[in-house]
Amino acid sequence: MPMAFTLRERFTLDRFLVGGNTELVESVFRPVDGFSCAWVWGRSGAGKSHLLQAVSHETGGAFVPATELPAADGYEVFERVLIDDIHAWIGDHPPEESLLRLYDNRFERGLALVMTARKPPAQLRFALPDLASRLRSAACFEISPPDDEAAAAVLRRTASDRGFDLDESVVSFLLRRTGRDLKDLLSLLETIDVESLSAQRRVTVPFVKQVLGL
Repeated sequence: MPMAFTLRERFTLDRFLVGGNTELVESVFRPVDGFSCAWVWGRSGAGKSHLLQAVSHETGGAFVPATELPAADGYEVFERVLIDDIHAWIGDHPPEESLLRLYDNRFERGLALVMTARKPPAQLRFALPDLASRLRSAACFEISPPDDEAAAAVLRRTASDRGFDLDESVVSFLLRRTGRDLKDLLSLLETIDVESLSAQRRVTVPFVKQVLGL
C-alpha cells in the first residue's frame, strides 16, 4: 500500500518563488495528457521540496520523500507521482528496480513522473543501466535560487503570517548572515519568533544577535 505523507501547509504555489523557474513550473504543473518525466535538481534549500508539495496540493499527485521510504512500490495507482530527493535511492538495486517498474508504468499508461535531486542524472552513478538511460532522457531543470529581493519578500510575508513585522534592517541582517537558503531562513525566523514571544521583546537587530549568540 502506498504511504501518504503530510504536506506542509505553507508549501503552496502562491508561496513558491518562481523567479527564473517559469519553464520548470509550467512543466511540472502541466495537466497530465500523456507520458511526461521531469528531473528537477539544485542545492539544498533551493525550494525543490516546496515545489513538489505545491504540485501535490494543487493536483492531488502523490508526494513521495525518498529519504523516508525504501522503494517506490505502490504508487503506480496515482496519475502524477512526485519523488523528492530521489538521489537517496540511486546506486542501490532494490529501490532502482522499483523505480524502473514505476517509470515503465508511467510510460505505458501515459502518466507523469517528477523527481528532485541534488544533481542532474548525468552526474549520478546508477546500479541499473536501463534505469539510467531512461532517467537521463527526462526533461532536466536546474532550480534557480531566489534573489535577495524575493527572499526578503518571503521573510516579510512569513513574519506577517506569524503576527509580527520585520524591519528592513532585520531582513538585511538575516540575509547577510544566512544567505538565501529559504529552509535555513524560515527555520531561523521561527526560532526568532518563539524567542521574542518568550522574552516579550520586539524583533530588532540587537535581539536577533542575542538569539544567534553574537
